Amino acid sequence: MRAILINHLQYLRRQPFAVIGMIVLTFVFALALGQVNQGEPVELPVFSTTLTEAEQTELIQALNSKAENTVFVSEKESSVKEKLEKGTIDMGLQLERDSYKLYLSATTPNITLIESHVANVVQSERTLYDAAERLNATPDDLRKKVEESSGLFAVSEKSFKESEFVYDASLQALFGFSLFFVIFTVTYTVSTILEQKRNGMWNRMILSPLTKVQLYLGHVSFSFLLGYAQLALVFSFFHFVLGVDLKGGYPMILLVIIPFLFAIVSLGILISAIATNPRQLDAVIPLISVSMAMIGGAYWPLEIVQSEALLTLSKLIPMTYGMEMLKGATLLDWSLSQFLLPASVLFCMGVLFMGIGLNLMERKATV
Repeated sequence: MRAILINHLQYLRRQPFAVIGMIVLTFVFALALGQVNQGEPVELPVFSTTLTEAEQTELIQALNSKAENTVFVSEKESSVKEKLEKGTIDMGLQLERDSYKLYLSATTPNITLIESHVANVVQSERTLYDAAERLNATPDDLRKKVEESSGLFAVSEKSFKESEFVYDASLQALFGFSLFFVIFTVTYTVSTILEQKRNGMWNRMILSPLTKVQLYLGHVSFSFLLGYAQLALVFSFFHFVLGVDLKGGYPMILLVIIPFLFAIVSLGILISAIATNPRQLDAVIPLISVSMAMIGGAYWPLEIVQSEALLTLSKLIPMTYGMEMLKGATLLDWSLSQFLLPASVLFCMGVLFMGIGLNLMERKATV
């Protein structure tokens, strides 16, 4: 097994460009889409055609009071539409009493979250005004009474922690693209087994003192260690160098990526067993990787997905559980017992993929 590891290390030293490329792409996409270097919130211009200036100010204050990383500012309608036409802003908001319109000049990752936030605030304010009219009171008086009465209740946020949708654009991009690009590194490294079988090197190694178990274990171990080193390097760089806040979950992150990598290494073995030549691998690996990333919540959080079919399908994807555990280690502050279920599912997937893959490889070898 040591000979296999040394052979892989020597090959990596001669041609490290593929691994370096995956790491660089992770940095680029995480920085660009996660906006980890953006310290100031994004301004979103707001205008109205029916609301008075005072009413518009109240709604904007309500929007800003609960908004994160977005500041709603009042502007004239002509100015907002002119900026949208020129592309100097990505979106603008037309705010009315019972409705709203979101104008877009470009698609951004935060559209769904902003629209959900605006819908909730508009609905809450409309309910408040309807109640004020029925009670013959002003909205301000009713709002003050609601705020005063809220102090009479003790609310425990911990009991709702599991079902609460917690979102962080920086961590979503960092985790998603880190897991996405490590799939390429691991699967292409494992697929060297297929190449060695095609060029006859595998048969020559079988004649050596190495057993088949040592051969497979050498390839699997190197793929796992290389993937782990890539993820550890990326997370460490973002945490210690760029200062991304991992919510105190850095040590746990290095632990929870183990079952995910095991499942991906096993999936690489299965793909290598099914494919018959490197050209098929070049087509299948990107297809599977992109599909897993889209369905498993690497590009966007699964909480905003409305399709029940896609949500059901995501339960069969290792990416889903990898993202869950990374978010559980940081945003959701999971206890150790909460990691058991996704980790167990990933280990079961890994055992299943590896068992089927090794079985298919040995059957091909005997045919």
